[in-house]
Amino acid sequence: MEELIRELIESVNNLNKFSWNEAIALFSLIAAWITIIILLKDKFESRRPYLQITFELVRDNLACIILRNVGSVPLEIKKLGFDEKFIRQLPEREQEDLLNNNISKMKIFPGKQWIICLGVIIPDILEHYEKKVLSIDYEYSKVGERKKYKEFTEIDFKQYSRMLVYVSEIDELRNQNKKIEKEMKKISKEVENIGATIVQYANIKGTCVKTIVNGYEKE
Repeated sequence: MEELIRELIESVNNLNKFSWNEAIALFSLIAAWITIIILLKDKFESRRPYLQITFELVRDNLACIILRNVGSVPLEIKKLGFDEKFIRQLPEREQEDLLNNNISKMKIFPGKQWIICLGVIIPDILEHYEKKVLSIDYEYSKVGERKKYKEFTEIDFKQYSRMLVYVSEIDELRNQNKKIEKEMKKISKEVENIGATIVQYANIKGTCVKTIVNGYEKE
């Protein structure tokens, strides 16, 4: 017991011998290590990939999901999963392609992007869909590396319902409108001056252009 007390007293005496110079040197060393850690973290973050998934209007009010590389290194998408409950509300031609997309090695280089079309216009989602929030979980990595980054995002289409959509005054589909007008005249003589606003799109694997009626405007 006496020996323990003696050791305690010696330890206290040693603490009293701890000078301010030694304390300053210790704090300087700690600060240097913190600086090195911050620099290493910044260097790591600049070399890691960053995948951004957003909702944007690519043409008129056609609903599209953008996969964009906002980092400084090439990335590879390993998995892209969509909320099945939301996807089952889409046209049948789009459902299976999105749910069973088989994306596992899709490369995107810095500043580049790929666009996924949902095959519907925003008014259809807002007016007819029970579920208006699309959940997406995805995994990606830097090209050539095994480390994966798992992330999750939600797109609430209702939040964008009041946003402005610019509609061009130039009728790029005038010829198509004329064909529709002729068909409508055959059905009813009373319908004479109605032009349909149409949005057309095509997927890479598609063999034909898909058309969605965006609305009608009376002359």
